[in-house]
Amino acid sequence: MLPALLAADLEAQRAEGQRLAAEARSLAPKASGTNTAVLKIRDHRGVRAEIPVTIRTTVNDAAWHTDYLSGDGLLYRVSRSPHAPSQYQTGRVNGAALTPAGNLLVPFAGSDFWLVDLGLDFFHWPEQRLLKKEQRRGEACFVLESTTPRPAPGGYSRVVTWLDQGTLGIVAAEAYDTRGKLMKTFQPKTFKKVNGQWQLKEMEIINEQTDSKTSLVFDVEVQ
Repeated sequence: MLPALLAADLEAQRAEGQRLAAEARSLAPKASGTNTAVLKIRDHRGVRAEIPVTIRTTVNDAAWHTDYLSGDGLLYRVSRSPHAPSQYQTGRVNGAALTPAGNLLVPFAGSDFWLVDLGLDFFHWPEQRLLKKEQRRGEACFVLESTTPRPAPGGYSRVVTWLDQGTLGIVAAEAYDTRGKLMKTFQPKTFKKVNGQWQLKEMEIINEQTDSKTSLVFDVEVQ
């Protein structure tokens, strides 16, 4: 009887995880818009740099894409939809046509944000499981585990995400490498109230294996 109960619990966790992942990947931006921001980078040697970036989102009927433009003219485009994994293109501002990205683990503008981090691909992975519900940073959260049987060499094999129970916004996330070792942690850091609404001011990603850190600090006045 006990193994049957455990199997039933596991199936229930998987079903609820699939539902949560589907809802999370369907959270489209409400409208097109442009933000400016600064990448504040501290590399593994302790060297610091600040890179200005522009983030431009274009919303279509059933999908959207976001362009990440660095101050030196680098352009990353992430195209997303609820029903298919993210698509990635790279190029230069005012350069030739964008081309599909061959390496999704390349850092954006030398930061700890890899191209794949910007697309939240783990919500499309085949295995999704609700581990538990708990408080994180003062918020009631679903704890979602996403795993893939075929991780990219040097990439992630498992991501654990704390999702706000009310909005399904990401409260925190941990990404693990192919050996099961913690590689990166992510969390929104600060918010600012603009015209009566809370908007994300800063998000942070830390590479726990290299001790490098990147903060993305937004100009929250949306143009």
